[in-house]
Formats: sequence, C-alpha cells, structure tokens
Amino acid sequence: MVFHSKIGNLAIGAAVCLGIASPALAETVLKVGLIDPPAHIDVVATERMAEKVAELTGGEIKMEVYPAAQLGFANDMLSGMKLGTIEMFVGATTWLGAFDTDFWVTGTLYLFNDQDHARAFHEGESYQKMADRLAAEHGIRVLVRNWDRGPRNFISTRPVETIDDLQGLKIRVPPQESWIVNFQLPGAAATPMPLSETFTGLQQGIVEATEQASNWLYANKYHTIAKNLTRTNHNYEETGVMISEAVYQSLTEGQRDALVAAAKEIAPWHNEQVAVQIEEAEAKMAEEGVTILDVDKAAWQEQFRAIFDELSAKVGYSPELVEELKAGWN
Repeated sequence: MVFHSKIGNLAIGAAVCLGIASPALAETVLKVGLIDPPAHIDVVATERMAEKVAELTGGEIKMEVYPAAQLGFANDMLSGMKLGTIEMFVGATTWLGAFDTDFWVTGTLYLFNDQDHARAFHEGESYQKMADRLAAEHGIRVLVRNWDRGPRNFISTRPVETIDDLQGLKIRVPPQESWIVNFQLPGAAATPMPLSETFTGLQQGIVEATEQASNWLYANKYHTIAKNLTRTNHNYEETGVMISEAVYQSLTEGQRDALVAAAKEIAPWHNEQVAVQIEEAEAKMAEEGVTILDVDKAAWQEQFRAIFDELSAKVGYSPELVEELKAGWN
C-alpha cells in the first residue's frame, strides 16, 4: 500500500470524528483504480466520493482516481488489493469470482428480474456473508455494492434479434467463467478478450459482437464499427467500491466511516445518472446510424433460465445460493 505523509505543525486536540474535522497531522493517499473510461458515471461518481471523503476527514484522506485501467486491468487491481499494493478498486463485483466462485453468479444472463432485484440481492444477507468471507480469506473488503451498472445489451457487426442468431456468434466476453459458459451453452462462440483489445477485435472481425450497458458501449465508440444495438437487457450488475483489507484496518474508525458514508451518499445520484446516460447514449447511437433492435425478452429469459442449473453445475456455485436466486424469479 502507498501512504504519503505531509507533516505540518503539531495539532492540538482530540482525534477527528466523522464530519467534524480538526487540522490533520497527515494526509493518507488512497489510489483508486477503475477500468471504465474517464466520462463513465462510475469514474465521475468516484471523483465525487473523493471530494466528500476529503471533506468528512478534514483532508486526512485523499482519494486519487485513476480511470481507464491506468493501474492495470480488473484482475490485476484486485490481486494488488489482496497483496496490499493497491488501495482501492471501483468496478463490477462479478470480478470477485476470481477469488470466490459464488461472486461470478451475478454474471449470469437473466439471473435478475430487473435492476432493483439485482441491487436487493447485492445488499442482502447472503451477499453480505460472501463479502465477509472475501475480506477474511482474501483481504478485499467491499465497502458498498449498490451503484447500478445498468442493463447489458449487445452491439454487433451483424444483426442479433433472436436467440437463434447467437449460434456461432463470435462474441467478446470478460475472462470470467460465468460469462463464457453462459454464451457457450446456447451455441455462441464466446471469446474471452481484454477490454483494451475489444475495439480492434470488432474492427478486424476477430469478434462480431460485444455486450455492456449502452452508455458504456457508446463511451467506448463501439458503435462506430458495429452498427447493430440489440436491447436484450440480459444482465444487471452492481458496481462495488472495494478496498484492501490491510489498508482498511490501518485507518481510524472515523476514516473508515467516512469512506462508507461518502460511497452511500453518492449512490442515489449515481443510479439516476446511469439511467440518464443510457437514454442519451441510445439516442445518440440512433442519430449516428446504429440500428436499434428489440427482442422478445420473455422468450430470451425463459431459455436462459432453463440452462441455469446446467451452468451452475459447470461453474460450481453453492447449491443453496442457486436455489435462493431461483426463488426470486418472476
């Protein structure tokens, strides 16, 4: 972990409590990495969180925000947090499946009914147990996990309108087993590929499609080479604000509280902006020549949910977790 101290005049008084700060003796710098581009709402929200944390701690905590994988890709940053060499990461909690397979389950297509359902699961008791286990066994603490990422859709160089169109479709997927198996089962050619290579992959025909929330697709300019947007709303994730457990334990109670309070305060604004950005992105893509297709979501949902048990067995999710999630389907 990286701490920078600026020793000033001797401070007088008691320790700082949340929201009431005296002049700080030292400044602790927390580097926060994201894989999202600078204009993405997660980056903007993290910058707002940094301002709030500085305010609540009287400048004791300074969060430095590094978007666009400047500190490495998601798995690199998560491994760094486990080792204590990277302080914080803001991104989809699905990435945590690299350490605990059950976290991958949220990468399942049509697992959740909608974004509210996804958020409720992430904030629920079962997920809290997973998060506690992660902190204890792998040294990564999830401070909050209720920043919506928005529904994921396809963008492709050839139209994708029915499930049959997935047959043989060369689709870029994250290097996560849940995503790979989920697309392999209905016959797609799932192609694990780093985000940094996806634009070129589409351009060169290595892949024909990728999928993300519409604002993310637009921000990365995939629409300039893939002219078909299919609104499947096939997955809902949540962004987590995560910190190295070693770093977290080194902070004062007031500093820890400030991080959590700031992240929670930002959440409602963040989630409103996600919806606005998605609407704006889809309108801009239409204006720029993208064909927008809608699917029979009930039919897609039925087919993907029918393979959930097979997927779960292949990936290795906890049986009790699988049954709990299925019980929430409508």
